[in-house]
Parts: sequence; structure tokens; C-alpha cells
Amino acid sequence: MMHLPQSKDWFFSGLKVAQRGWSVACWAMLGLAFLLLYAHTLRGLLGDWRTDPDYSHGLIVPFVALYLLYLRRAALASIPAAPRIAIGTVVIGFSQLMFLAGYLGAEFFLQRSSIVLLFAGCALLFFGWNHLKIAALSLFLLQLCIPLPTVLLYQITGPLQSLVSSNSEMILRAAGIPVFRSGNILQLSTMTLNIAEACSGIRSLVSLITLAVIMASFSRLSRGVRVFFVLSAAGVAIVANTFRVSCTGLLGYYVRPELAMGYWHLAGGWIVFVSAFLLLALEMHLLQRLNRARSAA
Repeated sequence: MMHLPQSKDWFFSGLKVAQRGWSVACWAMLGLAFLLLYAHTLRGLLGDWRTDPDYSHGLIVPFVALYLLYLRRAALASIPAAPRIAIGTVVIGFSQLMFLAGYLGAEFFLQRSSIVLLFAGCALLFFGWNHLKIAALSLFLLQLCIPLPTVLLYQITGPLQSLVSSNSEMILRAAGIPVFRSGNILQLSTMTLNIAEACSGIRSLVSLITLAVIMASFSRLSRGVRVFFVLSAAGVAIVANTFRVSCTGLLGYYVRPELAMGYWHLAGGWIVFVSAFLLLALEMHLLQRLNRARSAA
């Protein structure tokens, strides 16, 4: 009789170990099923990240998303799970319909976006709304890593390129350079600037927005200010690319037209992105200073 409590303790501890092992096995089977279903999709996505410079941030951002979840682990652990089985099942089902539609229609964006929706549905199914809210930022970062359809990309970048071309025309005229603009083409006496090519760095707008989201997530600014900061990335891209095109025109007119071609053209893209990053960093610094000054007042 003296050993009965110890036997009970052994039994319940063994039961807990068995439950934990079954839970790990279930998660392992879910992970295996995910890999079997999305192996081809993930392989293609990884290939795009490696070959498309506009989405090369996809090689790093998923780790940043996981790190953000790690930083919020205490908040996630403190919230009791409240599974939303009905809505979670619906979201998961819709994600698979999206995947099927993308597979049948050879639309990679739908197939890849279904992964993010599937993760959101699993969060609802197993944990609930509060956990999904905490994980929303990480899921949004994953979505920003998925290449946009070409048609949609041109609809976004087209107006931005028009702004860059018109702004560059005004700067070149102010510098005393005769220039004729036809759409996105600037005709100088010494060279022709095709903004669709010379301003191709503006297609890295998604990378710039992703960078702005990451910077905002590590700041202590209010939600409204952080949203403003992320949206301002489009304006920063316009300013940086206007600077690039204007400098290309100035160098090509006053120095040598060859400076707008070849190596210098490729180097200009990196200069644009670094300049845009520095502008974003300066904007974040100013916003944080204003926030501290407001808090002190």
C-alpha cells in the first residue's frame, strides 16, 4: 500500500509523456504532409529567390519572421489556447482551393500565397484569434516574399515610373540640359534614357517595403506611425530613383554617355537601394526622436 501513490505518480507521469509524444508525432505528420503537398511549390519559390534580384530578400526574411515569433514567445505562451475549429477549418479549406486553382491555372502566386493562408488557418484551428494576431506580422512578411504576378507588378510600377520620369525631366531642365520626354523616355542631345530600364530599380519596391516593415516592427512607435513609415517606402523609392536617373542624365550630358551603360548602369541599381535604405533609416531616426520628444513633453 505504501507504494500505491508512487505507482499513481508513475502512471500519470507516463501518461503525460505519452500524450506529449503523441502530440509531437501529430505535428511531425502534419509537417510531412505539408512538405509532400508543397514540395514542388517551395522548390520553385526558392529558385525565384535565388535568381530574381527583386525578391532575393526571400532568402533572409523567413528567418526574420521566425525570429519575430521567437521574440514574442512569452506573449504566445501566456495566452491560453482557444481553438476556433469552424473558422480555422474554413480558412484551411479555402487555402487548399486556392492552391488547386493556382495549380490548375498554372498561377504560381495563388499556389504560394495559399501557404500563408494555410498557416493562418492552422493558427486559428489549434490556438485561436489571439495567437493569430501575434503571428500576423510574421505571416505578412512571408507574403511579401512571394513574387507578384507580372501584370499586377506593372500596374504598380507603371505610375511610379511616370512620376520618376517627369521629376527627372524637371531636374534636368533646371540644370540647363535640353530634354524631350515621351512617356518614360527622356531624349537628350547626347543620349536616350529609357526609364523602364534605367529605373528598373523601382521594381525593388517590394524589397524596400519589406525592409520598412522589419524596421517598423523593431521600433516603439505607435501603430499609426508605423503604418505611415511603411507606406512612405513608396515615396522613398521615387526619390531615390529620381536621383539615379537625374545623375545618369547629368553624367551622360556633361561627362560621358558611357556612364549610363554597362557596369555603371548595374552599379546604379545598388546605389539606389542603398540610398533608399539610408533615407528610410534617417526617417525612422527622425520619427523616433519626435516620439521621444512628445513622450518627454
